[in-house]
Amino acid sequence: ALKGEFERLCASGKMTADSRALFQAMLMLFEVLMVVFMEKRTPKNSTNSSKPSSQTPKDDTATTHPGANSKGNQHNGIRCANTRTVETVHASPVTQCETCGEDLSKTPCQGVERRTRIDIIFEKVVTHVDAEIKQCPQCRTRNKGPFPADMAGPVQYGSGIKGYVMNLLIAQMISLKRVQQSIQTLIGQILSEATILK
Repeated sequence: ALKGEFERLCASGKMTADSRALFQAMLMLFEVLMVVFMEKRTPKNSTNSSKPSSQTPKDDTATTHPGANSKGNQHNGIRCANTRTVETVHASPVTQCETCGEDLSKTPCQGVERRTRIDIIFEKVVTHVDAEIKQCPQCRTRNKGPFPADMAGPVQYGSGIKGYVMNLLIAQMISLKRVQQSIQTLIGQILSEATILK
């Protein structure tokens, strides 16, 4: 109502420029005070606070959002398209009895107990394409074999490096310098910041 009255007086020309500026400043100050007051009176939860959900009191949203009781965002479990799993099974044979030394090489196996090791091996894959260059004996034209469509320049980086860089920059929010160092550790080459951003 106060703002409406102010706008009516301004439209009718009954307020000077100084009075208008002073009143606008007072209205702005009043709005700021109201925002601060409402901010202090509003109970904080994970949806209206800058704090993470682990540092705010539990609210009703914790029961309505899937995964709210767990730590961090839920992962969809889908692996990258350019990863592969190399799985091997090695047998550990029993050749003799531990107690009496009896030969057990021909004794049938009654079962197995499995132990598993999971590891990651980073593999640098370098693909070279050598385009043949031939000169026509008839017209002396210099001919060159075609390159694949995804090899437009002398050196380019594959989808694995691109996906890894995007994961570091966007999902992990790592700085450009740290991304450069990580890539250099893996492939032995430094990617420029311009290349990473591109």
